[in-house]
Amino acid sequence: MDPALRGSWSLNVARSTFGPDGAPSAGTVRWTEHGWVLALVFAGGYVYADAVLTDHGCALIGVPADYSCRIDLVTPRHVRFMLRQAGTIRRVGDIELLDSVTTRATHRVSPASGAPYTETAIWVRDKE
Repeated sequence: MDPALRGSWSLNVARSTFGPDGAPSAGTVRWTEHGWVLALVFAGGYVYADAVLTDHGCALIGVPADYSCRIDLVTPRHVRFMLRQAGTIRRVGDIELLDSVTTRATHRVSPASGAPYTETAIWVRDKE
């Protein structure tokens, strides 16, 4: 994986599109050599957070026990993340480093109920 993915990134809400649950008002993700941690803030102060460890495959933190994940390196600048719930694919995310300060995460979501949808999140590197 390209080390340029590492660091702290802020969600550009205005340039992103979200599914039927609505857009967060803010988001941050921190990538390290061990994986990433994500936090999103929604209306009313609701915060969603989870983490993915990539040291030995893919391990999830902060999600129900029936979820599992897989990480594939498409290219050094393109990571594919697959989330399964009890064997059913719920989310396939393509995370791409577009340039030194921008990543795009395109997630194809298949919820347990409701129609499938696509979310596209644009992330901008925080100034260190």
